[in-house]
Amino acid sequence: MFFITSCSKNDDNNNNQSNTTPQGTWSGTGQYGTSGGNPTYAFTVTFNANGTVNIVGNNNVAIDNATGTWQMVGDSVRAYYTYAASSANYALAAKYTAGANVMVGTIGLGTVTSGVGIFSISRQ
Repeated sequence: MFFITSCSKNDDNNNNQSNTTPQGTWSGTGQYGTSGGNPTYAFTVTFNANGTVNIVGNNNVAIDNATGTWQMVGDSVRAYYTYAASSANYALAAKYTAGANVMVGTIGLGTVTSGVGIFSISRQ
């Protein structure tokens, strides 16, 4: 394990230290299926302060856009959402540590948060 510290007075990157929730916009990729090598897609997730979530796919068309809710459950963020062009409900889960800039998690159907795909997103 390595620890690196900096004592620079002009460090402008201290804004992430106070991020105690995943609120904000995150972008990255998802993958259908849970084993490596499956097709990937780009998307953006916005965790709003009021507990709602917006997901926008890489094409920004109805089939790629979803809305729902999110919450913290222990050290994990969980979101439950439905795509605008579908009646299927999805769920995602990822471990979130205060100040984290990357989340890796799983996607499932209904209230199950795994089994459909995996994703990795970074704070914007």
